[in-house]
Amino acid sequence: MDQFGISQLADWLEEKNQAILDKQTKLDLATVLEAIDYLAVLDQPAKQYLNQTQATYYKSESDHKLNLPDDKAPLMATQDRIMVNHVDGQVNEDEIKFTYNHEPVFEPKYSAKKDLNLLKYGLEVIGAAASTGHTDIVKQALSKDAVLSLLLAANQLVAWQA
Repeated sequence: MDQFGISQLADWLEEKNQAILDKQTKLDLATVLEAIDYLAVLDQPAKQYLNQTQATYYKSESDHKLNLPDDKAPLMATQDRIMVNHVDGQVNEDEIKFTYNHEPVFEPKYSAKKDLNLLKYGLEVIGAAASTGHTDIVKQALSKDAVLSLLLAANQLVAWQA
């Protein structure tokens, strides 16, 4: 993965949107893990988070944007999501800020479409910032919980497609 890979993944998700929702095209979790690891926002490789308990993540790394109501449950059971919905600022002046909102992907029941939208839109916004080459600024500005939400969305989509 390079600085343009995140946007390319977002573009692929957009192109394959309906095929993914129709379960004709499988989402490759490894590709999403690679994008998340490239960002280097999380302290550990992305794949290590899915089975980590909500309490462990909350106490050690969370920036407390996600609702993590069950201390003993694994992170992959988390139903809350934080969507990266905008980036603002001047990357060449080392000043950017991402904005976020909660995305209710399980209300009233699981919506693969909402998770896919969260994933592709978040990657598009992050990819636009990352493609400038200022990865350290992007890393500092991104919420760990929002990056974890990308992982949770991708993991849930892959499980739903199975």
